Amino acid sequence: GVYVAYKRGSLIDTGAVLFSLTFYSLPSFWIGMVLLMIFAVNLGWFPVAGATPREWGDPNIWPTPPQWPKDWLEIIRGRLYHLALPLTTLVLFQVGGYILLTRAVMIETLTEDYVLTARAKGLPERTVLFKHALKNGSLPLITQIALAFGFMFSGAIISEQVFTYRGMGWWIWNAIAMQDYPVLQAVFYIIALCVVAANFIADVVYGLIDPRIKYG
Repeated sequence: GVYVAYKRGSLIDTGAVLFSLTFYSLPSFWIGMVLLMIFAVNLGWFPVAGATPREWGDPNIWPTPPQWPKDWLEIIRGRLYHLALPLTTLVLFQVGGYILLTRAVMIETLTEDYVLTARAKGLPERTVLFKHALKNGSLPLITQIALAFGFMFSGAIISEQVFTYRGMGWWIWNAIAMQDYPVLQAVFYIIALCVVAANFIADVVYGLIDPRIKYG
């Protein structure tokens, strides 16, 4: 987003905006199905479903990974291998909005007097962009990231169903289907705690970035 704003009006800017608008407009389950069809079904680079390798056992009962810490590299590799496509889906689903927001914030910030002063002092352009412009214009980005925690969980519900990935979203979906209200209450409580914690961290970061913000 920073580089796109710096290259405003160029071919890079046009391509980045088109890319961002495209993925920002697509639903997460459609992105997941396309990635699944290309990289899992056609190319066979990634597993079609599941969160753990088949040799670990039946995931419907309880997967039995290799012994820890003896085979910790194999455990991490197996988890990351099955996490690659679901994680890529969520990243592509979210990244468009962040690029557009960063671009809008940076375009406005680059016209401020303190940025022009930094350039007049002869500072390197990288220092002007990241230390002066981005730092002072990052408060809306921090707010967006904090608010996105709840949306990430809701998006993960559909994505985990597409990839049959047994995560938090999978538990929410099955609890709704089975009308298991205690599980739903527990999951929503965990999500609420994550959102509150994210907003608390955002408030702390506000004070670190902007010295004008003080907490009594």
